[in-house]
Amino acid sequence: MESLFDSSPDQPGKIRNRRAGLIDGVDQADPTAFRLSKRELRQMDPQHRLLFECAWHALEDAGIPFDAVRGSRTGVFMGVNFSDFQRMLTKDWSALDGYAVLGTTASFAANRLSYAFDLRGPSTVSSVGCASSTVALHEACRALMLGEVELALAGGVELMLSPDSSIMLSQAGVFSEQGQCRTLDAKADGYVRGEGAGVVVLKRLSKVDASDRVYAVIRGSAVNHNGRNEWIMAPSAGAQAEVIRSACEHGGVDPASLDYIELHGSSFLKGDAAEADAIGEALGTQRPFPCRLGAISNNLGYQGAAAGIAQFIKVCLSLHHRVLPPTIHVDAPNPLIDFDALGLRIQSEREPWPSRAAGVPPRAGIVSTSLGGANGFVVLEAAPQAVDAGRAEASGHLLVLSALTPEGLRQRALQLRDFLAATPESSLEDICFTAAFKRQHHRHRAAVVAEDLAGLVERLGLLARPGESSVLAQAGQPEQRVEAARAFVAGGAFDHDAMGARGGRCVSLPVHPFQRQRLWPEWLSPEEVCRSPTEARADASTVLQAAARVAGDAREVPAIQGEFQMRAFLRGQLAQVLEVEPTTLDAEGRTFFELGLNSIGATQLKERLARALELTLSTTLLFELPRLEPLAKRLVALQEAKGARKREAVSVSEQEDTGLVERIAGLSEDEAREQIARTLAQLNLEVA
Repeated sequence: MESLFDSSPDQPGKIRNRRAGLIDGVDQADPTAFRLSKRELRQMDPQHRLLFECAWHALEDAGIPFDAVRGSRTGVFMGVNFSDFQRMLTKDWSALDGYAVLGTTASFAANRLSYAFDLRGPSTVSSVGCASSTVALHEACRALMLGEVELALAGGVELMLSPDSSIMLSQAGVFSEQGQCRTLDAKADGYVRGEGAGVVVLKRLSKVDASDRVYAVIRGSAVNHNGRNEWIMAPSAGAQAEVIRSACEHGGVDPASLDYIELHGSSFLKGDAAEADAIGEALGTQRPFPCRLGAISNNLGYQGAAAGIAQFIKVCLSLHHRVLPPTIHVDAPNPLIDFDALGLRIQSEREPWPSRAAGVPPRAGIVSTSLGGANGFVVLEAAPQAVDAGRAEASGHLLVLSALTPEGLRQRALQLRDFLAATPESSLEDICFTAAFKRQHHRHRAAVVAEDLAGLVERLGLLARPGESSVLAQAGQPEQRVEAARAFVAGGAFDHDAMGARGGRCVSLPVHPFQRQRLWPEWLSPEEVCRSPTEARADASTVLQAAARVAGDAREVPAIQGEFQMRAFLRGQLAQVLEVEPTTLDAEGRTFFELGLNSIGATQLKERLARALELTLSTTLLFELPRLEPLAKRLVALQEAKGARKREAVSVSEQEDTGLVERIAGLSEDEAREQIARTLAQLNLEVA
């Protein structure tokens, strides 16, 4: 920041404010969850990595096990704008490889999710500036209504990884000199940027079953453009009013029935006034109650491509909890907005959602705009209240948990322990039902069986200790339940009867604890990232880049005899390509591709093996034999065949040499001289 900050509004190559809403740890990822090599993850845009984590957690919170959507017509619709990471990688052309293509191409923000979860529906990215994630939501809704998909993941992301985009925006004059977003306030003078990512799971209301938990219902959505305006970045109140009316019409909703609207929140006096005018025009001014206005940008910063999904999640949670949160940073209302005449009111305090006439559910909307003139609007309605069947809590409870690694399982136990201790009013029956039937079960598993909340909390704490059994049961629990716990830990499944109760509802539980580690191209140091293209680059010896790109020196290879030694050699070579410790490579019964290898890594591994073993190997070899044991057997066979050919060639050569010696020995001295002279003449050589 010291090298980039300059308070002057138009200083070239500088950023005029010091503030932003930043996320910690964007340089980190969990290679086990991705099932990708560290080398590939280092070349992947952190925006794509963050969306993957959000999609994982969204499916968990929705109560949809990953196995339930594999191969399904599930669509992925994401909003992405800037490509900071790609621009940084191109500072060094020698750092660009096949992984950079997979890791930085914008479409892979969605395609990566479809691949990881085996989703067969559309997989698209919307890039329409700050309205990107709202447009992605709209496209997801259209695909669902048209029957193109059964389920949809929708969201967006925005990270600030390079100074370039902030320099451009600063030079465009959109940053606040105060360093705050003050939407609806008289002192609004621009915005500060914010980082964020979010993903939601959408499906048709008719497909919701009794066990599902629904945050809100989308009644309608619409997008449009300002058309030709006074200039391309200028807002259009008329176009915004039209998109609000269009969304309400599609949803069969009277615009006047909206209780609350979440503003886009660009934090400019004129831009905020245009939004307010559009809302007043679309909703009508002759309403019995004012429409409340708020803006999450005042809390988190201006989220760019993730703005729409941040607004959407805020309003869904508000409807779910029937609470309107306050809008901060509003000391005096924007003087360009006549709130009373427009029938509007700033939501300045936290208060319950207002009640309307009987049969009229709480309703809200979110507004999206962009610098390029795109507009969007989504109409939301409170979900139908779940019917409480008056169930009695079961006697005794079985709580199962799982994770990708032993350390993840320990953290999962601590997560659940702390969650249960902090929410004693929660239904243990629903919690155990959700953990058993609404979550994906991973490789490392554990279970606790106890009579009550205190018993579960105690055993979860014990489970987190090293060396404890994977099944901890309180004395006196039914043997059937304990056996079900043991069967689950052993990798089996169980039915509802094992839970000790019939049915249950999906509830929110702590989400999977990713085991994240720093995975960043180390040559992209802070100095390199902030280096202007006009400045000389640091001396090559100080740029740590070679290790990530060197394929490896395979010349020093120990003598390999038999399949056992070949398997050990293969494990070491595979570990180097994947950049993991060989001892942590759990290859038993798993393919190379399940361990994180892809076609680029397979090519690198094939070349290493060919060079080390001095064999000519087919490019398709690793696809034909994608497991350690059969590949080792094939390589040993190829080595033996090569050795046999070499021995045969040596034998033929020895026989030829022996025959030549015998022929030369049978020549007289005159015959020998004559043969030598004839040979020299053929070669045009003269001997004195």
